[in-house]
Amino acid sequence: MHFRIGTRASALAMAQADLVRELLRKRGMVSEVVPFQTRGDRILDRALDEIPGKGLFTTELEQALLTGEVDCAVHSLKDLPVQLAPGLVLGAYLPREDPRDALISPHPVQGLDDLPANSVLATSSVRRRSAVHNLRPDVCVVPVRGNLATRLAKMEREGWDGLILAAAGLKRLGWDDRIRALLDPSVFVPAPGQGVVVVEIRADDASARETVTRIDDSSTAALATAERALLARLGGGCQIPLGAHAVWLAASQLRLTAKITATDGRRTTMATAVGADSEATAEVVAGKLLASGGLALLDGQGEAPHAR
Repeated sequence: MHFRIGTRASALAMAQADLVRELLRKRGMVSEVVPFQTRGDRILDRALDEIPGKGLFTTELEQALLTGEVDCAVHSLKDLPVQLAPGLVLGAYLPREDPRDALISPHPVQGLDDLPANSVLATSSVRRRSAVHNLRPDVCVVPVRGNLATRLAKMEREGWDGLILAAAGLKRLGWDDRIRALLDPSVFVPAPGQGVVVVEIRADDASARETVTRIDDSSTAALATAERALLARLGGGCQIPLGAHAVWLAASQLRLTAKITATDGRRTTMATAVGADSEATAEVVAGKLLASGGLALLDGQGEAPHAR
């Protein structure tokens, strides 16, 4: 069987699809990577939260999957809407890469605190922008779009003091040496699903399900499910100022930490819970966040109790 893997055409997305292809090859499956350009790839003159609609980096791939152009689609989980297109399911989670955010800077810094006063940082993420405003209110945050190479080149050209990017993407491209600091996930809480690559298939395709199940990592799946269940419970999409990070404490206990920060950075609320069940733990954390005013922060209004 010749297995067709749909992916975005960016260097990082292709590298992630190659990870899937290599894992399948080791299990005796011949496959090819089929690249697509998504709406999010085409629209580069606006910040992500200014582009209407969902699935900016996934809709075209899901359409190709539904029409049978490809047998599976590979995504960065943090780009995938919590509600998949009807008829599609997640068939496999790859082992998680580093979920942390990374600071890239021309300065010899070890974290946000070391940046010069009134620095300029660039990011495409509402969550990262809100977190920077919260932790370093003097810092100016500017939007940046494009692939990783484009963003790095623009930082140098514009003379910015730094970029914040997902460590996973830099590591998958072999650009670890560009990382100045990895930000503490208990403070600068990563996006739900950050660092996780998933394989999406048609729900009725038993052959594809059998194929991709061979490369599924159940440990990563349970952590990602907790983070995504929280995102779904709060009614969020890819571009909201929510961080969620789950880790294993023991073989059957995970800890889920979440943080909501107002877009101006002035108010924030956090919650943590420990449990054996991913969705039940997410429900506990969601309840704590909502009880402390988290919904108002997601809506960009109001002040949460115990705010910064």
